[in-house]
Amino acid sequence: MTTSRETPSVPDRGAATRGSLLAAAREVFARHGYAQASVSEIVTLAGASVGSLYHHFSGKADLYLTLYEQLQREHTERTRSAVRQARAAGVSDPMQLFLAGARGYMDVCAEQRELARMFACGDGPPGFERSWRERVTQWVVRNTEFFARSGEPLDGAVAIVMTGAMVVALAEMSRAADAETALRIADGVIEVLSRLHGGQARG
Repeated sequence: MTTSRETPSVPDRGAATRGSLLAAAREVFARHGYAQASVSEIVTLAGASVGSLYHHFSGKADLYLTLYEQLQREHTERTRSAVRQARAAGVSDPMQLFLAGARGYMDVCAEQRELARMFACGDGPPGFERSWRERVTQWVVRNTEFFARSGEPLDGAVAIVMTGAMVVALAEMSRAADAETALRIADGVIEVLSRLHGGQARG
């Protein structure tokens, strides 16, 4: 006979502890910044032990980078979903598909402003800023390749300007007082990028 309240399995308890540690780290990093955040405060807030933290993560930097990777995965998923929806709606113009993906990306930033602000402030573990810059460079390359595959090559300088505008926009959105303000910034950037590409086509 089974009871209605079964004891969680070891993997379930481990996943719950890991999730609690990440949620606590997110709150502590947002409150104090990476440099001033303490492992003791994180484990206390999570209701865990220092030993359990080091069982799941290699330390404070690992927590920070895991939160960053989670946000990047959400950005990627929403971008791809937005492009798929645009294609399903009959959109085939490469610029419109790019803008649909860009808007999906920025929507995540509007929803996750606190987390985005944490990564944009420059207070991270050693080497994080270099890793962030490498991501931006990869983004420029992917954008350029996307237009090249579509048969409408994008000028390299335009790709850099478009990507740079996105990076600045994301930083501004992360500092917005609320989601509505952040989304207005996104609307403006999408409009400017659309005109920028239109100007290139006319040139």
